[in-house]
Amino acid sequence: MNLPITLYCHNSGAVVNSKEPRSHKRGKHIERKYHLIREIVQRMDVIVTKIASERNIADPFTKTLTAKVFEGHLESLGLRDMYIR
Repeated sequence: MNLPITLYCHNSGAVVNSKEPRSHKRGKHIERKYHLIREIVQRMDVIVTKIASERNIADPFTKTLTAKVFEGHLESLGLRDMYIR
């Protein structure tokens, strides 16, 4: 049994571009080889899903967060016990 991989993305434009089979004016500069992503999504090997920043546990590595959100992500990553105030 091969289940599709779920790829969580917080960029709405990237999610739409991965699913949209037609070309967009702004995306026409993308090389042909990168259209492979759309083919993989259409084959249902990968499912690209929108995720809100509040639920994106990678956010502490990429942006500044409020203490409450940061601590919630630490817990999700299993790092809560390592965090010292």
